[in-house]
Amino acid sequence: MSETELKARAAAIRSEQRVGFVSPDIPLLSNLSVYDNISLVPRYLTTEKDDSIHAEIEKLLDLLEISDSINKKTFQLDSETIFKVKLLRAFMLKDSVTVIDRPFVMLNTAPDIKPVENMLKTLVADEKKIIFLDFEWNKNKY
Repeated sequence: MSETELKARAAAIRSEQRVGFVSPDIPLLSNLSVYDNISLVPRYLTTEKDDSIHAEIEKLLDLLEISDSINKKTFQLDSETIFKVKLLRAFMLKDSVTVIDRPFVMLNTAPDIKPVENMLKTLVADEKKIIFLDFEWNKNKY
């Protein structure tokens, strides 16, 4: 990625009020369940009621076909499920930009970006601004 592209992306991020990150450098909290990791954002940053939060998280987990993981801890999850949980955690931040940092570090078996695009389509992510950050040598995967 060129310096100009990086500056443009940084400016786009700064212009938004909130940023949800999906990154290999930002782990899930290992002592919390999938539900608790995802619900951190709305619990502390909104006035949503717990019932409403729970219903939304169940719906999102169901959309990504990981509803059976709702009570599991991080060590019980595979890398794809961990990525999905991180994505959902970022998506719980309303009216935000979602930055997906180095997706192929987290999804090391994915041949290209299509699995991530499919997840985003499933979540109706066209309403969200998504920014991918990655290494230059991965540009052929996009």
